[in-house]
Amino acid sequence: MSKPGKAKGNGAAVGVACCKIGWNELGNSGLVRNLPPEERLIPDDMVSNVTFRLTAIAVGLMAQTALAQGSTPATGASQPRNYVEPQFRMGLHLLPSVGWMDVRDGNSLAKGSVIRFGFGFTADVMFADNYAFGTGINVFRNGGRYSYFDRMKGDPVDLANDSTQFLVKRDRVLTQHWVELPLSFKFRTREIGYITYWGQFGLGLGLNLRSTADDAVDYLYRELDAASGQWTEASDLGVFPDEDVPVEDEAALLRAAMIVGLGIEYNLSGKTALLLGATFNNGLFNVISNRNFGENLPEEHILPAPDGSLDPALIEGYDVKMVDNAILFSCGLLF
Repeated sequence: MSKPGKAKGNGAAVGVACCKIGWNELGNSGLVRNLPPEERLIPDDMVSNVTFRLTAIAVGLMAQTALAQGSTPATGASQPRNYVEPQFRMGLHLLPSVGWMDVRDGNSLAKGSVIRFGFGFTADVMFADNYAFGTGINVFRNGGRYSYFDRMKGDPVDLANDSTQFLVKRDRVLTQHWVELPLSFKFRTREIGYITYWGQFGLGLGLNLRSTADDAVDYLYRELDAASGQWTEASDLGVFPDEDVPVEDEAALLRAAMIVGLGIEYNLSGKTALLLGATFNNGLFNVISNRNFGENLPEEHILPAPDGSLDPALIEGYDVKMVDNAILFSCGLLF
């Protein structure tokens, strides 16, 4: 006699066996086989009907057993991990940067970039599965190298003679200190392995905290007679360095920039992630001001001659127009 557990586990086989037993007993009883049709107690059409029903019952039992076995989870099978993305994240990061000046006046000459450092605080507010509003505070420095011809007062050797005017070539390394409020949209992928990829687009609003310059001033011409406008070469002077000069009066107080960035977040543990990224911070407006120029133009920027040199017989001033750009590399932690 089979055990109950065996019979329950093989329901389909039991159904098929019952069909076979029922058919054999009908045949062996003589009710169907070995008799002429007129002497059979059960007609042929009834036998076919019974056979069809028994077969249908067996197929149904087999299907039910297979469905039950397929829907039962295996013991010890791993269940999917339900990870809930945090709705608000904050972090701290360092901001090494490469900055340069984009000359827009056509007369000043851009001469290269500068490397500076900064730091910042970041905050992301998730408003959908893969989208966030990004903000925070960035304190960074940018600037650039450029040169132009300038009119200025004061003899660098004879300090008592501060009324003499000179025409000079100024090579400047400008450094501007900004505190910026970024307002951007972040587009994030889901975590792939341990890495989440993100892109960023928005605006940055900056306030100028301090502007300094390291100048190399090449004295080219000395004024002989202000009334007649006569100049002579100042070959006896040459180049004088002037370092860490405050130039807030020549720099804009406010700044607006377009922000475009890419980066990754590498999951370290739980909700803590390593943040790595690069952001192009593109200035939108002129950041050089001419407010320090006097009524009689004791200081002004001088247009160069067509060949790029300075001609004292063709002195004409112009307004400097430049925007500052930078690539900020962020490295920090998100919590």
